[in-house]
Order: sequence, then C-alpha cells, then structure tokens
Amino acid sequence: MKFAIISDVHANPTALERVLADAEQCGAEQVICAGDVVGYGPYPSETIRILRECEIPTIMGNHDQSVADYIGIGYMIGSAQAGVNRHRAELGEEDLAWLRSLPYVYLGDGFEVAHGSCYSPMDMRYVRDRQAARDSILNGRERLQFVGHTHQEALYRVKTEGYPDSEQLEPHDFKMDDKWSYLVNVGSVGYPRVNPYSSYVIFDSVTGEVQFRKVDFDFAGYKAALRAKSIPLEPWMEEMPGWKGE
Repeated sequence: MKFAIISDVHANPTALERVLADAEQCGAEQVICAGDVVGYGPYPSETIRILRECEIPTIMGNHDQSVADYIGIGYMIGSAQAGVNRHRAELGEEDLAWLRSLPYVYLGDGFEVAHGSCYSPMDMRYVRDRQAARDSILNGRERLQFVGHTHQEALYRVKTEGYPDSEQLEPHDFKMDDKWSYLVNVGSVGYPRVNPYSSYVIFDSVTGEVQFRKVDFDFAGYKAALRAKSIPLEPWMEEMPGWKGE
C-alpha cells in the first residue's frame, strides 16, 4: 500500500490541496498528517475542514496542542505565540474539540508517525541530529519512523545489529535495508522556511521504498493572504527566492 506522509500544514490550505493532488497522482492510497495543522498561517478552519472531509488520520503537533489547550506557549517565538492566540480566537468549539482529540502517535503497516521524536512523543522533542534520531529510533516501536516539527527534510538511519551507531544522510529516495532502521523528516507542507515549496514523502509498504516529494504552491499568493489578515511576514519570506522547479 502507498502512503503519503505530510506534516506542518500550518493553516495553509492552498499548499495542502496541491500536495494532496500530487499524492493522488503518485498513487497514494492513504494520507497521514504528522501534526501542526494550525499555527502561523492565515486559514486554520479551512485547513481543518480539508483534513476532516478527506478523513486523513492526523496526529497532535505542538501548535495544535497549544491552540486547543493553551499548553506550552511560553517557549514559542513571538510569531508562533501570535499565531496560537489568533487561531484560538478564530476557531469554533467544534474545531478546537477536533484538535484536542488528536493522538500523539500513528502506528501503520511497519511504520510509525509522530510530530517530533518517537521517544516520548507527548514532549514534542525536535530531531535535529544523529543522537536525537538514535534516541527516537531505539525508543520507538517500528523500524521506520516519520516525523515533522523542524520543517526541513532529513534522513537518519541506525544499525539494527551490533552497536546501534547512527548516521545522518542527505535526503534521498531509498529502499529499506534489513540492516538499518530509519527516521525520515518529511518537511513542511505549508510553512517551509528554507525553500518556497511543500515537501512530503511517499512510502510503499510492499516494496519498502521511500520517495521524497517537492511540490510548488502559490507562494506569492500565500504572502498576500498573510498581509490581507494583517499577519506580519517573517524575514525569511522576503528573502526566499521564487519557485524555479529544481
């Protein structure tokens, strides 16, 4: 079965719809969202509606948690705090109740999904280096883990036999090898920070193949939507080059 693993949509339904269309073209039979449906972006309710109407299994992200229950806002940067406050005020009780209902882990066919590390998923730990990836893999339940949270694609692997040494690799399409366990950061659909495109992955549970996908979206339109709602643009949005299809 082919799965599309997405994450960090951040209230950007335009980017989400582009990714869902691409995933369908790739033959994905099930889409799973690794959290952070809300936060930052201009359209939280519309984003939630798409995920619910498409019956996409979704797990809890730190922004989802903060918006739903006002938990953990103190550590956030100013723009993140502003997004939490804005979305909490905008969303109705039905949407907030849906956010509160989200689980912290999704267990699939030979893989698991968490927003941050699979080592204590409720703590929303970042996986930014080999040690954090090793901790996640050794404390998880499957040999293949998918996470988000950092907004950047990444690939780590840990030996399954002997000393569990870990490696960080450049993100690339691969086929699972029994000698390794893997952690894949799928990047961000709606708030990419580094490049003006959405990123996600396709996983084929039959062949064990993982494919990194990049999809362009209307970045100029996204910035216009932020301005229309008086949401300040981050400096990286002004500095980011336009989509060139690399």
